[in-house]
Amino acid sequence: VMPILIREFQSPDEEMKRIVLKVVKQCVATAGVEPEYIRTDILPEFFRMFWIRRMALDRRNHKQVVETTVELANKVGCSDILSRIVDDLKDDSEPYRRMVMETVQQVLENLGSGDVDSRLEERLIDGILYAFQEQAVDASVTGSNAFGKEGQVMLDGFGTVVNALGERCKPYLKQIAGTIKWRLNNKAPSVRMQASDLIGRIAVVMKACGEDQLMGHLGVVLYEYLGEEYPEVLGSILGALRAIVNVIGMTKMTPPIRDLLPRLTPILRNRHEKVQENCIDLTMNNYLILGV
Repeated sequence: VMPILIREFQSPDEEMKRIVLKVVKQCVATAGVEPEYIRTDILPEFFRMFWIRRMALDRRNHKQVVETTVELANKVGCSDILSRIVDDLKDDSEPYRRMVMETVQQVLENLGSGDVDSRLEERLIDGILYAFQEQAVDASVTGSNAFGKEGQVMLDGFGTVVNALGERCKPYLKQIAGTIKWRLNNKAPSVRMQASDLIGRIAVVMKACGEDQLMGHLGVVLYEYLGEEYPEVLGSILGALRAIVNVIGMTKMTPPIRDLLPRLTPILRNRHEKVQENCIDLTMNNYLILGV
């Protein structure tokens, strides 16, 4: 079957490409298909013909390429697939970078980072930092949704990579925190919101790496942004503070409780659901620590 499928990789018809991808996915999932056969006979042509920028521009093609690549990874292992696409996280095309990030995320969620060596680890962190920083923001959107679903892909992917690597992220955390602080100061509300949300995704890993001091510093930075005018962004800032409190404890929190509570009390009047939820959780944590 495979020689016929591989020949059809070159088909100019978009519908045929999607059908071929679906059949390849079904074939490699079949019991008894050897990983070595996939590595030698399928992967070279598969990546040459399907991992191209044009495939990322059509949503249906994009989805099928990701699904088939994830199935291939399930058979041959994480590093065989990631090593072929990780450098494309720094590609000039943003839709293509998103396709790579989505695949990286799903592969790591399924398989973990056990077979990711130190060199691939460095390339992964370098790539996700580049892709995260180079996101285009829609200037015509004045609210906090300028990234849309595309920004969620980058946020989810970044969080998945950091959590999959776990304590191996320790050498890179200062660089990641620097990127977050820089983006918290961005004039676009969507960038500030995404940076705050990222803190919530990686706080557990920072704790596991013993970076309490770094989290304390991020807590001070977030405290300075409690005057945020956009409710959705403010909700994310409060959520990030809550994530830090949950992992390091209120007694080690900076700024201390006596400074934080007076700033939270007026925010409780905000009617936005996300703000209220995170603010109440954070305030209750404070009062419980104080024994009130």
